[in-house]
Amino acid sequence: MNALVTRMDKTLIRREFWENRSLWMVPTVVIGILTVLSLYMLIAVLVGHSETVNTVDANGIHFRIDNLPDFSTAAPEQVVGFVRIVTLALGAMFSFIMKIVLFFYLLDSLYADRRDRSILFWRSMPVSDTRTVLSKLATAMLTFTGISFAATIVLELILLVFMLIMGTVLGVHPWSILTYPGTIVGSWLYLAYGLIVQAIWFLPYLGWVMLASAWAKKTPFLWAVLVPLGLMGAEGWVFHTANIARLVFRHSLSWLPLAFNFNPDTALNKHGDLVFTGGNLVGFDSLGRLLASPELWIGTALAAVFIYGAIWLRRNRSEI
Repeated sequence: MNALVTRMDKTLIRREFWENRSLWMVPTVVIGILTVLSLYMLIAVLVGHSETVNTVDANGIHFRIDNLPDFSTAAPEQVVGFVRIVTLALGAMFSFIMKIVLFFYLLDSLYADRRDRSILFWRSMPVSDTRTVLSKLATAMLTFTGISFAATIVLELILLVFMLIMGTVLGVHPWSILTYPGTIVGSWLYLAYGLIVQAIWFLPYLGWVMLASAWAKKTPFLWAVLVPLGLMGAEGWVFHTANIARLVFRHSLSWLPLAFNFNPDTALNKHGDLVFTGGNLVGFDSLGRLLASPELWIGTALAAVFIYGAIWLRRNRSEI
């Protein structure tokens, strides 16, 4: 029986990926575009680089790459910091992109089958509304963590190959990066940890969008966006405060200093240059701060309320 239930859940998740190809096509397109741009830059370096200032002029477009460090003279902690920064920066880019993709996916997840009345077919199947809703939520979380992680690694490896070629031409000896394989794998572990934390931390947002999708009879986007904005505006008009706005927007960033030993105030030096450090970004202290954070558990409880509401609405609301 358990094997049958597990197989059914996997089938539901596969169905979501089959019907929503943007979940994997968007990051694939982004990788393709950035690869082409990076290849263009590499060709420009190979054709007409300047060894004095490391500046490339290709068809009037100037590429300045004099900030690329000389890895032959760099300290180990600088190499470690460089690899971590690149990995986490690419991960932040893909996580931002996937948040936009998942917003529109969840916005349509419970609204579309009521709009086209396919909900009548799914109700005739031996699949409960609870499993259907949770499968969509699981798809969103797996997409955010798994696809963001895979896309970051693929693009990083592509850029690493380009950087090895470019660095060799410029004489900054980037091959020494390969002598730190543990650093590369470690940066991937940091990335996986950060994506998992974000997936849990952003559950209230995911739950709210699913609730709006289950509630709306028309234009779920307006319900998902205008209701919070309306509450913020009403609070500002009546009480002249902005507590809801601070709560909503601060929650999207407050996970970072809890999950990582990272201080944005010390990330730049007095000249505005990024300082690469090789310290431990994650430890028992940061993990303890995260697990002891009331904001994490309150947000998770609020997400549970939203998801329960989405399940109840799917079970009791008829098709549009």
